[in-house]
Amino acid sequence: MQMRTRLISVVMSVLFFLPTFAQNINTDSIKAEMDKIEITNQGMKQVIENYKKGVIKGDLESMNLLGLECMSGKYVKKDLEMGLRLLDSAAKQNHAEAQYNLGSYYYIFWLGQRDNDSYFSQGVKWLKKAVKGGENRAIVNLSRFYNEYGKYKKEPAYVDGGIKLLETYPNISQVSQKDEQVLNAQALLGTICLGKWRMDNDTIALRDAKKWYRLLLKSEMEFPNYTPYIDSLQAVLSMGVPMRIDPMPTAEEIEASKQPAAGMGGFGGFGGRGFPGGGMPGGAPGGAPQGPRPAQATFPGGSMQMQQFIRNNTNYPDDLKSRKVSGRATIAFTVDTDGAIINPKISAGSDVFIIDKEALRTILVMPDWIPAENEDGTPVQAQHTANVGIGTGGSGMGGMGFGF
Repeated sequence: MQMRTRLISVVMSVLFFLPTFAQNINTDSIKAEMDKIEITNQGMKQVIENYKKGVIKGDLESMNLLGLECMSGKYVKKDLEMGLRLLDSAAKQNHAEAQYNLGSYYYIFWLGQRDNDSYFSQGVKWLKKAVKGGENRAIVNLSRFYNEYGKYKKEPAYVDGGIKLLETYPNISQVSQKDEQVLNAQALLGTICLGKWRMDNDTIALRDAKKWYRLLLKSEMEFPNYTPYIDSLQAVLSMGVPMRIDPMPTAEEIEASKQPAAGMGGFGGFGGRGFPGGGMPGGAPGGAPQGPRPAQATFPGGSMQMQQFIRNNTNYPDDLKSRKVSGRATIAFTVDTDGAIINPKISAGSDVFIIDKEALRTILVMPDWIPAENEDGTPVQAQHTANVGIGTGGSGMGGMGFGF
């Protein structure tokens, strides 16, 4: 409590009473202020001294970097008052990174005292300026700030504002392999949308959560980075809410997709590429009598396209590859009446956690299917399983347990 009170006092003094280095043009006074900063890591002494000299000369980047050092206390004695003054000075002179840092600190202050609206207004002000200055990280923090504030105040408009702002992040709608900032923005969008659904049961928000998590998981991230998002998307798809996000194929595409499904059952599970199971229509192996074939959903483009999808979207993590670890996991799921995959789960694991998670990820990022239909054309749910091999050279697919 005493530390929080001290922090509040420091912030308020910077807001209303202390002059900034931008306003104080007396070089001797600034030098005296710099002399107060105590260096605690002698290995960084020259770097810190260079920052001090830069501040005396009015260099904004030096103000920003030295301000961060004073706030963190990593290489100098922590001095929140000095740190905020330095950041405030650079921010007021339109240094975008300082504006981002200052706004982010006010966000942290607000998290410690959520009833202090001045922290919210100050944080939003500086983060907005940073966004205008081209600091893309500020889009993420400002969106996060709006979301947390909206949830706390029970004002959905702020949550919606955070979503709309985050959707403006550069390349947000594309699969990103290397840009962690884009991946973080996609993850945050999925999380905010999921929270919005939990807050007001907005099914559109739940579908959006599916869209952003699925896009995120299409990247080539490796364990353990993707694990929380696999769990999140699995939770979204287990809500039992129809959530198709891909357009339905045309009648011609649907008919073409179903053509390869007839014929022999698949041979998944032997290290080769399997095909959808199902056996001969109207019959069983060996000519044994069999009842009507259960309704089957269809992967867009047919079974061969599904196998190609699994091949192209299953990653072999470097850690497993270097140790020559391989395995296979079976994922069970339901194709809902709108064609969306729901209730995915690992039905037969490989005993290797990473392999099981990667196999689950592959199924989670599948496009929506063509739903199964009864004889009268009514869409119905259909149960399926998929075998995904990691480092085995093959994968197979089974439908309703008919694959072998």
